[in-house]
Amino acid sequence: MKDQFSSFSYSPLEGGNAIRLLIVDTSKQGSEIYCRLIHTALSECHDDIFKHYTALSYVRGDVSQKRAISVNSQIFHVTHSLFDALHDLRHEEQALRLWADAICIDQLNLDERSTQV
Repeated sequence: MKDQFSSFSYSPLEGGNAIRLLIVDTSKQGSEIYCRLIHTALSECHDDIFKHYTALSYVRGDVSQKRAISVNSQIFHVTHSLFDALHDLRHEEQALRLWADAICIDQLNLDERSTQV
């Protein structure tokens, strides 16, 4: 499992109600997927962020088959199903805000995983 995330380095969350949100940058269909992670606290979430993000959490298909996306200018490998969802949901004119557990939670940090889920 470590190889899956070895190209990506998380910055730690601060505070008990902190989360990461994934910002999927604008792009045309068919182009590479570029994203950024931002930190926010649920208790301090600005109204515009809190009301305008979508939670995406599922695994479908062969989890050993991965596709690469860019998160904070680093390579991040995701399942084909998550890649397809990001590809289909992104917009050409407006950045998309998502909470995707596979990306927003540091899967190698057991304490964070248990707190975030």
